[in-house]
Amino acid sequence: EKHVNAYKKVFRLAAFNVYSHNRDDHSKNFSFLMNAKAEWQFAPAYDLTFSNSAYGFHSTMIAGESRNPGRKDLLKLADHFGFKKADLIIEEVQDAINQWPSIAKEIGISKNNIQTIQKVLNKIRD
Repeated sequence: EKHVNAYKKVFRLAAFNVYSHNRDDHSKNFSFLMNAKAEWQFAPAYDLTFSNSAYGFHSTMIAGESRNPGRKDLLKLADHFGFKKADLIIEEVQDAINQWPSIAKEIGISKNNIQTIQKVLNKIRD
């Protein structure tokens, strides 16, 4: 896609991967779709899950950081893409992630798993 909205989609996904502790964010989890007019667009996100990876790194770097990327790295990425309102996207993603305990409880995730994941998510907040 040759539009700033495509960058925003990539940025939102990067923020989600950072704040949800999805460290399995390798290149095979990013795809594009082509329509009948031969126009490309970023595919809907998939394989989104809380995960660890080898040696504790994200598979994909965020502005050069792969061990513990955070807000400052995401803002560097947004600056590279040249769009404003990155803070708003980060806040939206963080608000969604903050709903994790109640959603997990609602769908029957064990209390132990909720607490284990929440401990890691609490460390990511910046």
